[in-house]
Amino acid sequence: MSSQQRLGILLPDDGPADYEWHALECSAAVQAGDLPAIVVGRVASDGHHEHGALTALGAPERLAPVGQRLVERAGCGAVVWACTSASFIGGLEWALAQSRELERRLGVPVTSTALAFRDALGALEVRSVDLLGAYPPAVTQALANFLAESGVTVERTKALDCRYAADSHRMDIMAEVRAFCDAHPGTQRPLLVPDTAIDSLTLVEAMNRETGRVVLTANQVTLWAGLNLLKWSVRPACYLSTLEKAV
Repeated sequence: MSSQQRLGILLPDDGPADYEWHALECSAAVQAGDLPAIVVGRVASDGHHEHGALTALGAPERLAPVGQRLVERAGCGAVVWACTSASFIGGLEWALAQSRELERRLGVPVTSTALAFRDALGALEVRSVDLLGAYPPAVTQALANFLAESGVTVERTKALDCRYAADSHRMDIMAEVRAFCDAHPGTQRPLLVPDTAIDSLTLVEAMNRETGRVVLTANQVTLWAGLNLLKWSVRPACYLSTLEKAV
């Protein structure tokens, strides 16, 4: 496995400078060769969780120039649009068209966080989930609709009503996950926690253990999907044990 492989992450530039993707760039997993080099490209965004703003944010015309720099200057062999809401907001066909157009412009494999959720659930053969959405109710419902188009039924939903990505980033996601699972005991359905503004990679194992069910987070499935695009065989257990055997 070449240590020179690079995964490009298109990330909304919506305020907080301490998103965990930046820490992953210089993490021990990358240094040890368990992960490819992670290169983050920031896409201009005001972080607003509102339909019009998210549709504009997800336009290939906005994403492609940053993606081209990741490919042409940083040598990334695959790119993931690491924004859940601005990859599901227009529905499944919109998400697929977004990914196809970016692939055409960048010349490398491309996917998004919304499509990563879809693909991870398919690999796990899951058809029913619960959803803990960081977003306002209308945007959370748009994700439920996207999942329904993907053949996945959302049984229970809670919208945490974070109006901006910075609000999602600041909240105590462990406490929210515990509260949701305490309110809905006795199920083995996976729980989805979208929004890449939520730092979760180092928390997801504790979420699985404490809740007694599979928890899939935005950054977890984004990383998994990116590794798949690069055909990277290692799945670091500290981040991806739930998806370790999912291909």
